[in-house]
Amino acid sequence: MDKKPYPFLPFEDSLVGEKILFVWQESHHSEKNLKDHLLAALNLNEDQLVFTPNAVKQKLMVSFPTEIRNLIAENRSSEIPTLLVNIAKGKTTANPEPSVDITFELIEWLLTGFDLDEVLRETLSLLFGTNLNLEFLTSVRAEYFKEFRG
Repeated sequence: MDKKPYPFLPFEDSLVGEKILFVWQESHHSEKNLKDHLLAALNLNEDQLVFTPNAVKQKLMVSFPTEIRNLIAENRSSEIPTLLVNIAKGKTTANPEPSVDITFELIEWLLTGFDLDEVLRETLSLLFGTNLNLEFLTSVRAEYFKEFRG
């Protein structure tokens, strides 16, 4: 008997997702509106938002950061948004299953460890199918770091 995949709630199960939602709601938008944007932009159904199985996740959380570091080292960071969206959609050779959870983890990793604001702004814009500005990203980062300062 196959285990049913555990649902991934992007705005509850991910700290960066929680902060994206918070900033989104500050602009008088609803969680449903944001989730609808995400699903439409990725062309996914809600039942495809599931956690990536641990064995697969461990492998991908080694290979994708390496791939991203290589893109940065080769001055090809403009390719990162497409990579992250393809991971979310399940359109990579490494993982043919939608992995929004992994995309959110990688966004968090980039948000906290790299100076790639334009890359992150474009990634979020593609992920949610709407043009988000740098101020949105700056607010997400500020809310994220506020969480750790208490």
